[in-house]
Amino acid sequence: MAIEYKHKEYFQRRLEDNSLYTFTSVSDAQTTCAFHNTYLTDQNPKITYALEDSGQTLVVTLEFDDHEKQMAWRTAVSNLSDSSIAWRSGDIDYNKIEWLHQDGSVSSTSTF
Repeated sequence: MAIEYKHKEYFQRRLEDNSLYTFTSVSDAQTTCAFHNTYLTDQNPKITYALEDSGQTLVVTLEFDDHEKQMAWRTAVSNLSDSSIAWRSGDIDYNKIEWLHQDGSVSSTSTF
């Protein structure tokens, strides 16, 4: 896949006392976030996962074959997000998205 069709999304789990949950592993983070199947499979992205911030942030990197597939995925996930079913709603915070240049550097960032 071409690296120019790549972006990163950042997720955290906020507890009832407003503190951040520390994921015990990438697998724990994936299970906790409970991503909808469309998030994981629409347009067949290559997906990699990593933990940052001492395990409090799950970083999901998605890579697509081309711009059209990346934008089609984004539309499908936005529709799910509008319905609060893209990932487990309530205590999962979708904090940031970084669109990447071909060299992997950040092209633009949006925070939520």
